[in-house]
Amino acid sequence: MRGDLDFDEFVRERYDQLLRYAVMLTGRRWDAEEVVQEALLRCLRRWRRVPADNAVAYARKAIYHEFLRVAKRKAVVPLDEFAEQLGLEDFSGAVVDRDHVLIVLQQLPPRQRAAVLARVVLDLSEAQAAAELECTVGTVKSLTSRGMARVRQLWTAEQAASPGRSRP
Repeated sequence: MRGDLDFDEFVRERYDQLLRYAVMLTGRRWDAEEVVQEALLRCLRRWRRVPADNAVAYARKAIYHEFLRVAKRKAVVPLDEFAEQLGLEDFSGAVVDRDHVLIVLQQLPPRQRAAVLARVVLDLSEAQAAAELECTVGTVKSLTSRGMARVRQLWTAEQAASPGRSRP
């Protein structure tokens, strides 16, 4: 049960991390801010019941569900204006064109994008990702595999169109 960590303190400590996750899901900073705010409101209502060792995962799960709810209403538009504000680190240790990575991610369907982010960016195990995305491990494997195949396909197509870019 919660008790040792004040909700306000949790938000102060984790807001930037949660916002970066939401930006990668939504593709737009202002959409991400709305998603995080709504998700945190839902977390606040249940804060006393959130396990202390699971607060970040609980918040990410709330963000994921809010993202899916919003994604059903809005068309997702590729991000190009706010990549510099993201602080997104490259996936392979090489310098990567952040705009390009984010644009490619935005072309994935919402559940595939969430699975790829959970496995690659957040470095969650298949079981942890399945728990956060509320699906089976097999579904996580399938979504991640299809998502990464699509990322490679889109990346290759973009590389052909713009040969000066780095590979993720």
